[in-house]
Amino acid sequence: MQELNTNKNFINFVGFHKEHVNILKEAANIALKSEKKNKYQINFIMLSDEEIKKLNIKYRKVRRITDVISFLIVPEIFAGDIYISKNRTQKQAKRYGNSWQQELAYLVIHGILHLCGYIDYDVENKSKMFDKQDKIFQCLFSQV
Repeated sequence: MQELNTNKNFINFVGFHKEHVNILKEAANIALKSEKKNKYQINFIMLSDEEIKKLNIKYRKVRRITDVISFLIVPEIFAGDIYISKNRTQKQAKRYGNSWQQELAYLVIHGILHLCGYIDYDVENKSKMFDKQDKIFQCLFSQV
């Protein structure tokens, strides 16, 4: 992981295929811009289903695999870690008719919105979050 430096913005990807990183950084940048985040330090970490399930159990007390889990670590500089499940995203891409890269981009956006305080635990908030997420995603892929 990169060391926190309050004067430097960065988006870091760990465990992702190199050919995906540019579009995923663009997805993150569009999401950050839409939320007016000018200072940020975000690590995206790819995990197995088993590893992300352990995080979900430990921090959310939920005994299941999730596709993405976000932790805002230093709110003052908008620094956080976002973990994405490799296996789950590959399966979801097939289910939703996306490429794996598109599914990863969708979850990059989703993870950033969680860092911004959006929640998807009830119908009303989930609807707001997914509307925002879909608009950012459409903006990203209309540019590509």
